[in-house]
Amino acid sequence: MQSAHDLATGWLFRMSGRTTWTDEELALLRLEGLEHLNHLLSGNATEADAADLIAWRGQSPAHELAFRSAVRLRRVVRVAEGVEAPETIGIVSNVASLNAQREKKKHSRRAFLGGAMAASVAGGLLLVGRSFDMMPSFAELNAKYRTGTGERLVVRLDDGATVELNTRTSINLRSDLAMPAVELISGEAVVTSGRSGTAALVAGRGTSIGKNGQFSARRTEDEICITCLSGEVEVAWNGELRRLAASQEVRYDDRGIGAVTAQANTTVLTAWRNGTLIFQEMPMREVIQEINRYRKGRVILASGALGGRRLNGTYNIDRLDEFFDQAELVVGAKVTRLPGDVVVLS
Repeated sequence: MQSAHDLATGWLFRMSGRTTWTDEELALLRLEGLEHLNHLLSGNATEADAADLIAWRGQSPAHELAFRSAVRLRRVVRVAEGVEAPETIGIVSNVASLNAQREKKKHSRRAFLGGAMAASVAGGLLLVGRSFDMMPSFAELNAKYRTGTGERLVVRLDDGATVELNTRTSINLRSDLAMPAVELISGEAVVTSGRSGTAALVAGRGTSIGKNGQFSARRTEDEICITCLSGEVEVAWNGELRRLAASQEVRYDDRGIGAVTAQANTTVLTAWRNGTLIFQEMPMREVIQEINRYRKGRVILASGALGGRRLNGTYNIDRLDEFFDQAELVVGAKVTRLPGDVVVLS
């Protein structure tokens, strides 16, 4: 008797007109599907990107199955994390019906966003549950301590030192330094020195040692930023050393370390510790990136013109949807709400 996988594979081969697919070809398709998915949720997706995804999915049943495989992968991850119960199915939209409507109607730009995005996002992403978060890396999943969307956590180290984790942050403990130490895998954290007056954080190729105070560390895909909040911080990178006083910061990546800069706004930087986000003359594209760190679902900026508009505001992390009202009033954004906590700004 054929397994469900064999039956599905046979159907795929018949519908595509091909007689065989190699494992490598199918794996490459799944990677392409995941890349499309990640870009659609990056905050920079446009209606053209949504159209590209729909066209890609429609090339063959193999492409459609590859996309759904990428979506299912996220659900497996969420179950493994304990975020979602195994029996939770989520909401599955009728993609066939949406696509049929799309073929029959001529859409305006905004109607296209409502239809094409709904077909691509709501029709696919909601297979993973009620909302979709970016898939964590293997290192993040295996971290000693990890926070989810909107969560914060204080980890107490030896000697009375502490590390406070912001949303979507992963750390491991380090025992190879002569002081309380952690490794920042991703996200943002504040390290406070213990009774001995020191505490350390390792991130990438750099090691930061705080002395008699606190410092902030934020790690993104592009760089790591260390900011001294009080006391002093020594940042060592590949034999180079940077010393920071209060309100000074330094940035580095795998290629090099920059100069120390002064007068960082530590109030804005650490507002998350009080449950708020403060934006001061921040471009909309960066505002959206920040909101996506704290809010479940996804906010997609579908207008390049809006991306450069600057915004000021203070928002409660527990009520971030209030931001959309200001976006409508202040910058004239069109707000389209889709299932799964997906919001499109155009």
